Amino acid sequence: MFNYIFGTVKELGVNTVVVEACGIGYEFTVSRFCINTLKLEDKVKIYAYLSVREDVVSLFGFYSKEEKAMFLRLTSISGIGPKNAIVILSGLALNDLCIAIANGDAKALSGIKGIGKKTAERIVLELKDKLGDEFAISSVEVPNGNIDINEDAILALMALGFNKQESINAVKRVDVNGKSVEEIVRAALKRG
Repeated sequence: MFNYIFGTVKELGVNTVVVEACGIGYEFTVSRFCINTLKLEDKVKIYAYLSVREDVVSLFGFYSKEEKAMFLRLTSISGIGPKNAIVILSGLALNDLCIAIANGDAKALSGIKGIGKKTAERIVLELKDKLGDEFAISSVEVPNGNIDINEDAILALMALGFNKQESINAVKRVDVNGKSVEEIVRAALKRG
């Protein structure tokens, strides 16, 4: 029903954000990585998922198409609902989550609070072969404009699930001279 909502951040909670658009305040349940990318009064585009249950209607938000795609993959697994998917997305950065699933590392997933060994193994089993190109570095949206290349690389790393400080530190460790944003991001992830 909703693809995204563009508006102004009005409130930030532990795992919720209120975005005002056209005079309406939309409350989203979001991952901690999404919260880390937001500031009060910023103009933002939050990708949305509307969950309708018998007794509850909830709105879930995501900082990128990739995070939303992973959420949808997680909720397609029997026994993982929207709230558990947000817990998983809060427990590991998106890039780390993709790597853990691709490598069959159920131990990394079971390290997330509230995710047991059997659930972690089920996630790996069901998603290992289903993670496609949508989670590749090249699919990260980097804003256009007159922002310098370091800023673009930092934003790209944040879109992959790193918090702002981790992204800044990762870019600082890379020789950025003559490199494209994608090359900087790849080098930062390798040094990770």
